[in-house]
Amino acid sequence: MAKQGKAIDDPEIIAISQVYAALKDLDADARSRVLVYVAGKFSITNTIGAGKEISHEIPVTQPEAVTVAIDDELEGISPAGKKWIARNGIKPSALGSIFSLGIDEIDLVSKSVPGSKKAQRMRNVFLLKGVSAYLGTGAARFTHEQIKETCLHYDAWDGPNFANIFKTMSAEVSGNKESGYTLTAKGLSEATSLVKSMTGQEA
Repeated sequence: MAKQGKAIDDPEIIAISQVYAALKDLDADARSRVLVYVAGKFSITNTIGAGKEISHEIPVTQPEAVTVAIDDELEGISPAGKKWIARNGIKPSALGSIFSLGIDEIDLVSKSVPGSKKAQRMRNVFLLKGVSAYLGTGAARFTHEQIKETCLHYDAWDGPNFANIFKTMSAEVSGNKESGYTLTAKGLSEATSLVKSMTGQEA
């Protein structure tokens, strides 16, 4: 199925799709009441207002196609991951440059990881690995073996200093070698900022 990235990135098209989905099952009178009320809340008087006849046909530009395209972009992503994407306004199409979307196991596939020093890259690998797990399973949790393998790939593994570096991440990552690691709420927040920075979507 062809993806419609441009439509997905257009906030007006997304808004139209959401409005259509909310109104399509209501009867004509209910649609009118909702539209008049919302128009009043936003002081929209030039197109919809009290006392004016409102068409019960809601103008929509192929909402079903937009919905299908969005679902196609988010295929394989956990419900929690989808909420994270929507809540933070991250473009699904941009995530493909960092994570292997659309396959059974979502993983970190970025060509590089930010950081001029190993300690910086190790922290960023921890954060990104947590996001990849969150997108795939809904839990930002991964094993010591997984993080070591990924750090080695990005030249971010510093075995002799691992314990000291990990201590500096205590507010962002919890766990240990035996039980595995999990991003904390702060860690997920920091990871979100990192992903936005890597995809050019800084707030």
